[in-house]
Amino acid sequence: MATQKIMCSCCGKVQVPTQFYKSESLFTAATGKLTVCKTCLQTEYKKDPENLKHVQNILRMIDRPFIYDIWTASIEEAKTKSKNGDANVFGVYMKNIGMKDFISKNWSDSEYDFKDDQEHTTKMLLAKSNEDVTPEDIEEFIQFWGRGLSVEDYLWLQNEYIDFTNRYECDSKGMELLINQICLTMLDIRKRRENGEKVDQQQKTLQDLLGSSNLKPVQESGASGVEQETFGTLIKKYENERPIPEPEPRWKDPDKIGKYIKVFFLGHLSRMLGIKNEYSEEYWSEMQKHTVEEPVDDEEDEVTENGLIQ
Repeated sequence: MATQKIMCSCCGKVQVPTQFYKSESLFTAATGKLTVCKTCLQTEYKKDPENLKHVQNILRMIDRPFIYDIWTASIEEAKTKSKNGDANVFGVYMKNIGMKDFISKNWSDSEYDFKDDQEHTTKMLLAKSNEDVTPEDIEEFIQFWGRGLSVEDYLWLQNEYIDFTNRYECDSKGMELLINQICLTMLDIRKRRENGEKVDQQQKTLQDLLGSSNLKPVQESGASGVEQETFGTLIKKYENERPIPEPEPRWKDPDKIGKYIKVFFLGHLSRMLGIKNEYSEEYWSEMQKHTVEEPVDDEEDEVTENGLIQ
């Protein structure tokens, strides 16, 4: 019985099944092959082989996964197999993801390079947000809270986390993780309520997390309450976690201690060493305020060569 041929959906040619890559997609179940032939895929790849986004677009259109580690391994494998330097990287990659561990995967199972994916996610979030945040802020949010949230969600979570850490002592990694999960659970409850969904299970999870972290009102001990109200403890927290902002000019150096050090120590030392800087200039400016100059009369007595006063 003759092998049933397949028509390529790109070039329209009817070819034998070996000219098509394997596929276990539900939409190719009749043939078990992709609908685009190997030649058309290779032609499209060669249009811009150095552009990784171009490769990803091809794989997305045929619903096959892009797995960064396999792609890099395929590049090295193609180099070793190439005799004249014309490495068929795309063909090697399609062969590798056709193995049993990857044949059932599709585009939604893609695994990107972390740095490349991070930059892409950051750009998308910034483009969708009207908030005044920087790319560095977005990267920190993703690292701490995970992916898949909007900028507004990240900001809400961050504000809640700061509120918790300002009210309660958070001096261990375990406590940070618990507060992190508490905030995420609170966000989940908030979103479910907005959609009219039940939140019984989420509320139970929240209660368990609060109990594990001793943050329930009934668990707050007297020592914990006193510690929150201690001025020294608050200063320590502010200096370690949230630095105190710059004071008003009138409170920066009320006792002039900083000025004394800059003028009479750093300024005088700079003068001795012959260094001209802001300290030496400030030193001379201050010295002029305390320098008394000898007055000079306009009509001074003139002395002749013989020593006689005229």
